[in-house]
Amino acid sequence: MRVALYTLGCKVNQFETAALAEGFISKGADIVNYTQEADIYVVNTCTVTSRAAYQSRQILRRLRRSRKKSRIIATGCYVQVGAQEILEAVPGQVCLVGNGQKAQLIDLAFEIEDGLEFYVGSISRATTIAPFTVKRQLGRTRAFVRIQDGCNSFCTYCIVPYARGRSRSLAPELVEKQVKTMIREGIKEVVFTGIHIGMYGEDLPEKTSLLDLLKSLCAAFPQLRFRLSSIEPSELTPDIISWASSTPNFCPHWHIPLQSGSDKILKRMNRHYTSSYYRNLIMELRAAMPEAAIGADVLAGFPGEDESAFEKTMELISELPITYVHAFPFSSRPGTVAAAMNDMVPKKEKTRRGRAVRNLGNEKKQAFYRSQVGKIFECLVEQQDKETGLWRGLTPNYIPVLIEETGRDQADLKNQILPVRITKAEKGMAFGTFR
Repeated sequence: MRVALYTLGCKVNQFETAALAEGFISKGADIVNYTQEADIYVVNTCTVTSRAAYQSRQILRRLRRSRKKSRIIATGCYVQVGAQEILEAVPGQVCLVGNGQKAQLIDLAFEIEDGLEFYVGSISRATTIAPFTVKRQLGRTRAFVRIQDGCNSFCTYCIVPYARGRSRSLAPELVEKQVKTMIREGIKEVVFTGIHIGMYGEDLPEKTSLLDLLKSLCAAFPQLRFRLSSIEPSELTPDIISWASSTPNFCPHWHIPLQSGSDKILKRMNRHYTSSYYRNLIMELRAAMPEAAIGADVLAGFPGEDESAFEKTMELISELPITYVHAFPFSSRPGTVAAAMNDMVPKKEKTRRGRAVRNLGNEKKQAFYRSQVGKIFECLVEQQDKETGLWRGLTPNYIPVLIEETGRDQADLKNQILPVRITKAEKGMAFGTFR
């Protein structure tokens, strides 16, 4: 049996697809690229934006039309909230497996015949996290570990709580077991990911916290680098910052969503902080960890965002020591509060604002790279760059470095942590040499 998997969306989806791939392999299947002939195609869909939903439909239509004899299985967030849209848009028969049933997908894939099958339940009733485990994400030197799923926040623009359900955590002993497995597979860095990772542990029978988990694992595995994928502003506490600043194997890299620099817009978004709170947090973080990378998300063109509100966002980003910015134009998602709001921003203006934020973010990133020139970092060497042929490494503070001079055996570099001096930063890249 030949199986191909295609992933859209977030790091949680990537982790779950890797787990599905290993599950299929354990059943004797061969994993092939989705562009190749396969008996089963699994598409792990996304619906965080209208564009993501469109891309999910597009790949399903393409597969259904070109692979008429294959089983096509769609799963993930778009299936959970937009199953009817998929059925209307995709010609022919397709199997739909919701997020709540994703852990049973492999067994279902071997049981179903090529036809319409529907396995989508109410995700709001889920009380435990799906028991996915991964040995190693193929071809990676760093590995994602999903420690949490779901979200309780219900930001007015976000469909994810309806697609993923309430916050659910993986028990600490299971997280540790997953980490041990990855160490045996040679992984050098683990990235903890989730939908709302700062809520970790609050739902478990024996309540714990993200900080407790991090303290335990960083102490237990000092040879391993750990980092977080993202954390909400209100959940990055002084205790976490103090601990992180004094823990050598916790990477000084934070991704802290901003979304808007306007308090009026933050309130409309149902974001539970103000611009001044965010400002103080970033300044406190920079004082405690001077070399840390600090990333932010910005949602441009939210309903009611006039030019003044947008300028407040631009000003806040400009003033703060933010390293990089992920900017997204607002995408109206049916089923969210924001979809019914008045004062929609025209598409052309949303695009302009998103581009302006991205350009500012690129300037901030390049300035950060330049500020690190001359410094030496322990770089995790990951792969050779396709364009230049140079080895590409990643610093603890999230700087991708093209290493111009090796002086070492080329075959021995991948997945090694080696000292690299940053020598220059230009054209959106950092360059270095082995020390």
